[in-house]
Amino acid sequence: MKSKFQVAGCALLLVVLAGCNSVKGTYACSGGVFLKSIKLDSDDKALVTGDVWGQIQQKSGTYKVDGDNVTITIEGQAIQFVHKDKTLDGGPMAGKCVAE
Repeated sequence: MKSKFQVAGCALLLVVLAGCNSVKGTYACSGGVFLKSIKLDSDDKALVTGDVWGQIQQKSGTYKVDGDNVTITIEGQAIQFVHKDKTLDGGPMAGKCVAE
């Protein structure tokens, strides 16, 4: 029979491990076509800031995490990223976004 301390210790470990891979936060982007920054909130809300022909625009949307894959959807358009450490890699179009 497991003690209460063993169960509590396992639960705490799971919470810590889940938090280590969290994507929420603010990211500064470079190397892509238009993205300047991304903010991902804990309630699956995303705020994307971009530079479109010299005009700074902000759009809100949602995001979904599936393993290392992060999909941000803005106005029905999905952008795919791969999350590794503190980086969202969106390839040549979206660039790399690093957590601030």
